[in-house]
Amino acid sequence: MQVKFYKTADERLKPYLEGYYFLKKESLVDVEYLTFPNNFISVSVYHKVGVNFQDNNAVISQNDNLDFTSILVASYKSPIKVNYVGKINEVTFCFKPLGLNSFLPNLSVFFNSSKSFLPFDDYRETMTAILNESSDEVKIIMLENYWLSKLNDFNHLLLDNLVSEMLKVDEQITITELALKYDTSRQNIHKLFSRYVGKNPADFRKIHRFREALSKRIDLLKEDKNLTVLGYEALFYDQSHMVKAFKSLTGFTPKQFFEGIELKNGAGNWFFTK
Repeated sequence: MQVKFYKTADERLKPYLEGYYFLKKESLVDVEYLTFPNNFISVSVYHKVGVNFQDNNAVISQNDNLDFTSILVASYKSPIKVNYVGKINEVTFCFKPLGLNSFLPNLSVFFNSSKSFLPFDDYRETMTAILNESSDEVKIIMLENYWLSKLNDFNHLLLDNLVSEMLKVDEQITITELALKYDTSRQNIHKLFSRYVGKNPADFRKIHRFREALSKRIDLLKEDKNLTVLGYEALFYDQSHMVKAFKSLTGFTPKQFFEGIELKNGAGNWFFTK
């Protein structure tokens, strides 16, 4: 299976779109892996592929009767086992926590929907053309031009500030302190995160710390630093706090997790089990 990750090229899109994966699977041998919680909102499109979610399992399989499939994933708090069956042609967009709001007037209607993600009248046709394009360079131009054509004037200063505060790695401000600082309520902060981010602020923060640990682990692989140092640098209160968070989000202890995961720079890290 061939997977390529590209960072967003156009400066106008970079505040909203982290990047995108191009995935091609030509072999008939099944591929299985675990994917772990993150704070991106992911949109995946497929050609002649069906997607079936059940509990924490996703089967993505070749289906010549389906010309186009598109799904949105905004929130999950435990690992998802993904199984690719047959030939697969996929593009996945990784939007920043608030990014997709700048393209859709009412993103929240898609968060709890089990229906196919079809946000625009020309979406199916354009994405099908992108999937069928053989050149990565041309694909990138096509997809970035498309998302640029959908940019809107979404602006929410309070929410921008709240998300920025939650992403700081050198502070541990509480939700109550955030509410006081920005003259709002805890309830309103929860409401805003649910509507525009797709998850509550506590989960957002826990996942951010976990992802910070992954990012730092990539950097520390060349250094002689242990998991305790990693925990402090990723803003876990102590070693037991880090172990508890890792087991909650991955099903593994930090030691087990880092012994098995294939760490990669990019928008996500995958744990291949086959």
